[in-house]
Order: sequence, then C-alpha cells, then structure tokens
Amino acid sequence: MGGGVVSTSQFDILPDVVHTIKRHYMIQPRDGVVVGVSGGIDSTALLHVLWRLRKEWDLCLYIAHLNHGIRGEEAARDARLVEVMGEKLGIPVFVETLDIPAWARETGLTEEEAGRIARYQLYEGLADQVKAQRIAVGHHGDDQAETVLMNLIRGAGLRGLAGIPPVRGRVIRPLIELEKWRLEAYCQSHQLPWREDATNLSTAYRRNYIRWELIPKMQQLNPAVVQGLMRTAAILAEDWQLLETLSDEAYKQALSESMPNRITLHMPVLLSLPVALRKRVIDHAYRQVSRKEQGLPSASLEHMEKCLLGEEPSRRWTLPGNIDVIWQDQVLILAPRVRFREESGLSPRVLSLGTSAMIEEANILIHTEILKTIPAWWKGQNPLQPRDAWHQLGVWWVDMDLDRLEEPLSVRSRRPGDRFQPLGMAGSKKLQDLFVDEKVPRRQREQIPCIVDARGILAVVGLHQAERSRITEKTQQVLRITVEKVQA
Repeated sequence: MGGGVVSTSQFDILPDVVHTIKRHYMIQPRDGVVVGVSGGIDSTALLHVLWRLRKEWDLCLYIAHLNHGIRGEEAARDARLVEVMGEKLGIPVFVETLDIPAWARETGLTEEEAGRIARYQLYEGLADQVKAQRIAVGHHGDDQAETVLMNLIRGAGLRGLAGIPPVRGRVIRPLIELEKWRLEAYCQSHQLPWREDATNLSTAYRRNYIRWELIPKMQQLNPAVVQGLMRTAAILAEDWQLLETLSDEAYKQALSESMPNRITLHMPVLLSLPVALRKRVIDHAYRQVSRKEQGLPSASLEHMEKCLLGEEPSRRWTLPGNIDVIWQDQVLILAPRVRFREESGLSPRVLSLGTSAMIEEANILIHTEILKTIPAWWKGQNPLQPRDAWHQLGVWWVDMDLDRLEEPLSVRSRRPGDRFQPLGMAGSKKLQDLFVDEKVPRRQREQIPCIVDARGILAVVGLHQAERSRITEKTQQVLRITVEKVQA
C-alpha cells in the first residue's frame, strides 16, 4: 500500500474526511479506533485515510475483518488481502471466520442481515477487548442515497428518511459525505489494492436493485441525484435532531412516574402535544422500557395515535417486544408484560361490553352481557347465590344498573388506598380492611380481580358488589358480569 506522503492531488479525500470528522465530533486525539475492513473499496479508502491521520492525532488503530464464508475461497482471499494491508501499515488485524449462510438458516434471517449482525458483534467485541473509543465503518454517500430511497419506498418517517447517521453510539462513518466515485479515484491514485464482492452485483438483493437499476434511471432525470439525496438526508437529520430536543422536553413534562421497567405518562399533557411530539414521547418511553435502541415502527405509532384519539375501542395494546400499554384513568402505562404481573398482580385490562375477556394471570374468563329484563336472582329467587356458586362451582356473577356506571370498565388488581361501599353497607370501606375481614390470605390479595369504572371499584370478584351499582325498580338496562374459573 502507499506510503505516508500526503497527496495534494484533486483526488485526495483527506481534507473532506477531516471536515466530516470534526463536524460530527467523531474522533478525539489519542482515541483507539477499530476499523471494520472488508477488503472492498470503501473500507480500504477509510483505513488508508485514518492511517494517514494516526500520527497527527495520535490514534491507535485496529483492523477487524469477518470472513463470512458466503463465497468460499473468494472470502478467504478477502481475509488474506486484509491481513496483508495490516502488515504493510503496521496495524494489528483481527479476523473472525463464521458460517453466515448456516447461521442465517438457523435464525431465519437473510444472509445480508445475519452478516451485518455478525460484523457489528465482532466490532463491538474487539472494541471492548482493546478498550477502543470508536468503531469506524466505510458507509459512503452512495450508501446514504440508497438507504434514503429504500426507506422512502417502504414508507418510513422522518427518522428513516434522514438515512444513515454519521455517528451512532461509538460507531462512526467518516466517509458518509463522499460519493463512491471519489473513493475509487483515491484508491487508484494511491495504488491501493481492493477486492470486489461479486454479490454486490446481484440485483436479487433489494439494495443492489436500487443501486444498479433505480438510481441510474433517476440520474437520467438528474445527474446529481446522489448528491441531492445526500443533501436531503443531511437536512432531515438536522430537523430530526431538533425534534428530538423538543421531544426530550415534552417527555419530561408528560412523565408521571419512571421506574426501571415501567413508565407512566400523564394523559392530559400527552394529548395536548402536537402529533409529532406525542409520537416521539411515546417512542421515547417505549425505548426506555424495552431497553432497545431501535424505536417503534411508524405503523405502531400510527395505531397508537388512533387509539389515543378514540378511533380504536381498546385501552390496552401490546407493542413489539411484548411491551404492554395500558390507558388507565388519567395515565398511560408502558411496561413489559411480566413486569405488570410482578409489581401489580393483574395487568389492567379494559372490558368491552357484550364481549368476553380471558385474564390469563388469574385464570378466569369474564363475560359481559347487556340485558333488557331484570334477572330473577337479585330478588332472592335463585337458590344458589353468587358467593356460594364461586366456591362450589367456580362461577360468580353480578348484575348492575348500566345507566349508573361510567365507562370504560376494566379489571385490575387492588391499588393502595382503594376503598368502596359494598352492597348493603352504610358507608365506604378500605379494600385492605375488607380483605382482612374476609380472612383473605395476604399472598392471594394481589390476584383477586377488581372490576372498576371511571369512578372506582364496582365489584371485587367472589366477594362484593358496590352499592352504587345496585339494581332498582327504575333500572332500564342491566349489565350482567359473569366470571368463570378456568383450568390453569
């Protein structure tokens, strides 16, 4: 490979790379940098530029290469070329060999996705091992243009149209503002060897189709289309950063409670926000509880928006990663499903009238039915009362005056401070005291379902109905709620 003389030719990309590095605060003096090198033209140019900067910036460089095994002997030659690069430049080389096709088959991933995951696992692991501050990869401007088009075609939002970020965590992309033809010219002017991956020519891959078919057609309309897409991505990335800053402030305003595995948002604040900020606040909360860098897909955010605006009847949803969302009273709760069980007993669940709901945590099935005539049992004509039926048959029911209830109805576990007025009692009573009086074992109290409306508890399953829901001679519609124990 070429020596250490800095070229001043028109093909030298060093000044532009330095500008990109400084603009995005990618590298600091004395940083350790793991460089992902495939042997292709982009990573070869990246490695050589960073090698030229190593003395001035006192950088400690390391080369990482994944031999993916996709192209057999060709892949082995790629690895050997990278090793030769390291030897000539005096940079240590770390090569890992994996059977990516086999791993892809085992995991159900595409070879492209499996290879990407494996590469970054290698880079991150090596960076941890050598205590490097940065991981440099060779994405360039053409990659950026292709990514913007791919995301546009699939219907991405602002984040997707902003393309590949110049910096994400400790991963940096110093070539992201350079077109590929400049990298080719640079490597040729420095007489740097590189290898072409034959799979990059196959239009069976979606990205390659965009690269070899779509972009050339677009260049017939605008020869500078790649530059235009790069510029669009840069502008939208700046807008995205502004919205992220505004959404951070909005998140702080909407946050009601934050625990390691549970986020509670104040609904009135959330609903007062502009749609763009509301979606970002929900996305931020999702990333907090899911512990994932990847946020919600736009389709999930659109569905959430419809639910919050009342266009969907349910007040409970499940997001990717098994994250439960509960709209309960004036708050929106996001938490992993298992966390709801650990901390709160039963997960809050909305009861839609005229339907059935399975409550897995309590092994019960709840039916709701609207009746036009008053059932006989409440007048004392039924030989088996609900509490007896619960213990003997595993069935419990309650009839309520529908007009005296305030929807939505839901089922949940008890909460601190819960109190209500049981049927026939003169005053209200703490639920805790009711459990003590009924001799309910402490370990079972979190698993006893409470049926509630917007005003509070309507019934404690197996025990009592609230006085305010009782049927009278004026009752026009009866809501019958039947609860069945099911086999665990």
